[in-house]
Amino acid sequence: MSTEPEKLLVVEDLTTTFATPGGPLPAVGGISFNINKNETLGIVGESGSGKTVLSRTIMGLQPRTNVTVTGSVLLNGHQIVGASENEKRKYWGIDVAMVFQDPMTSLNPVMRIGKQIDESLRVRLGMSREAAKARAIELLELVGIPSPERRYSAYPGQLSGGMRQRVVIAIALACSPKLLMADEPTTGLDVTIQAQILNLIDELKERLHMSVILVTHDLGVVATRTSRIIVMYAGRIVEIGDTREVFTNHRMPYTRALLESSPKVTNPSHTRLIAIPGRPPNLMKLSAGCSFAPRCAYATERCHQERPELQSSGAPGHFFACWNPLPASQGAPTS
Repeated sequence: MSTEPEKLLVVEDLTTTFATPGGPLPAVGGISFNINKNETLGIVGESGSGKTVLSRTIMGLQPRTNVTVTGSVLLNGHQIVGASENEKRKYWGIDVAMVFQDPMTSLNPVMRIGKQIDESLRVRLGMSREAAKARAIELLELVGIPSPERRYSAYPGQLSGGMRQRVVIAIALACSPKLLMADEPTTGLDVTIQAQILNLIDELKERLHMSVILVTHDLGVVATRTSRIIVMYAGRIVEIGDTREVFTNHRMPYTRALLESSPKVTNPSHTRLIAIPGRPPNLMKLSAGCSFAPRCAYATERCHQERPELQSSGAPGHFFACWNPLPASQGAPTS
């Protein structure tokens, strides 16, 4: 007898709209999904697709003014939408933590590394100064930083980019969160360090029995590291499903375009990169139809006039939003 996986996060009809001088800007538009315990979920899309706003909204980190959030975010049984700052602080670090894109903007440049880890341990877990220091050194060692006792007293500017990112991960892991959100965790790092950071997240996820949401613009990053993928465009989900299913039987032309635009090591040197034509849409001037229609080679008049909703591909858990989907069983692009 099979049992339903236990859901850690349930997001239902979530919207995030910013008030701007030019009018409302719907950065996240009616998104619903869930993540199970001990699962890794990938969220992919171009810059401006709403990935970061979605992850910050899930954590309750949106600005206090000029933003409206509706829908539901149920995290480990706690409702995030509408919760007060004091209520959300009870969940931050313990139920959910985030690894931000740029460690130099998320770390305090004039505070020693150890003190930045100590802070969450003392505030959130009530540890003494001595116990917090010992745990901070353990965390630095856990994320693979050499000479952790010495690095404990270092400033962020004295560390390399890869080591700073490891420190950010250590801070996020300090209170043993149930869900780790990694928002472009390898931005600005060379490919060798990128692989080390991603391998570290995988290892820690298994060791600490966490769930992970990996946010990235690169489908190659999530290919072997996630169990499911969400593809976002213009603040909405345009395809969602099992990772292997999305890679081999994707139905949404935008997903295909993302795959084709990824560089491939099998291509000859100096092979011209494939770019997605056109520009991402202006979220303040979205048309009534499919937001990808102006850039899509398969678009028809209906695509420009009527927005498609998610529909099942027939495979379990695989949904896409397209009036003219690609044929099934096409396989991932090879060039």
